[in-house]
Amino acid sequence: MDEFFVELAKHHPEVTHEDIRNAAQRLPFNQSILDAVRLVVDDFGATCKIVSDSTVFGVRSFLEHHGLADQVSEVVANSTHFEDGGKVLRVRPYHGNHLAPHGCRNCPNNLCKGVVLERILQQHRYARVLYVGGGIEDFCPSTKLPNDITVIARNEVLSLPNTFPDTVQVQQWKAGDDVLSLLRNFFHQYPSKQVAKASVKTFSPISQVFSGSGQVLVVFDFDESLVNKDSDRFAFQCFHPELIKTLEERHALNPVWPSVFDELHQILANEKPELTPELICARVAQIPIQNRMVDAVRMAVEQFGAEVKIISDGNSLFIEKALKFHGLVPYINEVLTNQADLETMDNGRTRIRLRPHHDQPMNCSWCPSNLCKGSILDSIRNKKQYSHVLYVGDGIGDFCPASRLTK
Repeated sequence: MDEFFVELAKHHPEVTHEDIRNAAQRLPFNQSILDAVRLVVDDFGATCKIVSDSTVFGVRSFLEHHGLADQVSEVVANSTHFEDGGKVLRVRPYHGNHLAPHGCRNCPNNLCKGVVLERILQQHRYARVLYVGGGIEDFCPSTKLPNDITVIARNEVLSLPNTFPDTVQVQQWKAGDDVLSLLRNFFHQYPSKQVAKASVKTFSPISQVFSGSGQVLVVFDFDESLVNKDSDRFAFQCFHPELIKTLEERHALNPVWPSVFDELHQILANEKPELTPELICARVAQIPIQNRMVDAVRMAVEQFGAEVKIISDGNSLFIEKALKFHGLVPYINEVLTNQADLETMDNGRTRIRLRPHHDQPMNCSWCPSNLCKGSILDSIRNKKQYSHVLYVGDGIGDFCPASRLTK
């Protein structure tokens, strides 16, 4: 897929990222499948995840277009990011080169759905598991799971020479209507309280293997570290670049960045009322991300059981949307940043409001008054002992927390 998109950009430079997004949104679908997703989440309180050998960008674009982004709690697929100013979509394998081969003979090298599903079940305990698949690549998960799984498989899969384990309940489907009917019957048979999530158990390989040694903490700065742009500036570069030219002047008058950007969001709401917070967030969610950063975060959690946090002078709304778009929400333990909310104005429209992280100005000579990364890092370490702390940052704003660390 990566080679395809590189060649597409080379031979058809007129194709934009919006064209690719629109193509993903127009993928053929059966309405009953979408209804089935809403049914299990909205009516029965189930957790719905997608495991796919497609791309996060394509799946997320489709879900957002059809209003299913909130119903799907996690998308596990091959990661994507844009290069060359958003002209080239790059695709990276979910199971990257930083990981040892998964060793599954039934799955492609880049993604073993069985391994993914095992990871999901190690992180949370569920009363029942239902797996809806349509091809041979969906056979693997059924061979690795416990007795409490029901596989809803296409007729073509049932005709394969492989047989499902005796402990797996198999239901067959041919069209989307079949899936909707099977799920409705299942949930009426098993009340929602039986299917809802049970108690959560965090999967921490390091603490299990090295008893008493503590856990590794990995802290990422967000702007121009985890992602390749300043997220607050990126929003205005996309929708009102003229305001960017006034940033330094405004900051000189009011040296608190959240207050400056809050003022700019008020101007944006007044001058461009057609731009809703949803449109702004959808664009910022696609902020360019550093090459292999997604792999690095996943590796820290999956391979080493690290606890990953973000400390950022950005804002909670933009960070949340970007993490969700890139499929990183399950890997981030905590985000500590300036608070962002939606506020209804007198004219009935909504706007984005930003507030400083610290209620009282901090007296740190290195950090802005609204957020001292060093004091936040101290607070984290005072609450829990870690065997090692790794801090990933990009500039002068990350010097303070780095100075708090010891060998």
